[in-house]
Amino acid sequence: MNQAIAGVVAFDEETTVMTVYPSISEAPGGIGQIMGSLFQTLKGVGVGFVSVGHLLALACAPICAGLYIGRVLPVNRLPLLGFISDKLGLKPQRYRITTQNIIIEDACGGSHAEVHSEVELDGFSDIRVKSAKPYQRWYDCGDLEFVDGDKQVFVLKGVSRPEQIKAACMKARLSYVGVKAAVL
Repeated sequence: MNQAIAGVVAFDEETTVMTVYPSISEAPGGIGQIMGSLFQTLKGVGVGFVSVGHLLALACAPICAGLYIGRVLPVNRLPLLGFISDKLGLKPQRYRITTQNIIIEDACGGSHAEVHSEVELDGFSDIRVKSAKPYQRWYDCGDLEFVDGDKQVFVLKGVSRPEQIKAACMKARLSYVGVKAAVL
């Protein structure tokens, strides 16, 4: 990077501000949703500080670890697993906030990752957090709906800590819109 001042880039140059990986709640096949709903439902059942939901979550930790690893590691690059994961649509994805866009792309492509969809930072006016489902409460995740007026223009599903990511997106948008208005 050729930056005279750390963190300051030219308006027409796109750099990554933040990268976020989806929660295991959005794991393919709905297994993350089933497990999270079960853990959340059984969280209140138990004696004292020991609950059935927490014990079940502890017992399922290896499965959850496998789901997480499958979300962030390049499983689709392995010879046999790669072919199967591509056919089943199991490619790991990431969400990237840049100085100009919010992007959904392959998690393992590096700087040449395949972009699935994107929205420009001035392409929305507000972000709604949807996290009413039991599995979303268990994983502390939610869906971010980017809206322009009443029209939904973009969605990030299964975002961990959605309020913090919403704040980061809105700050990036505020910076982009302000600089764009000043420059153009």
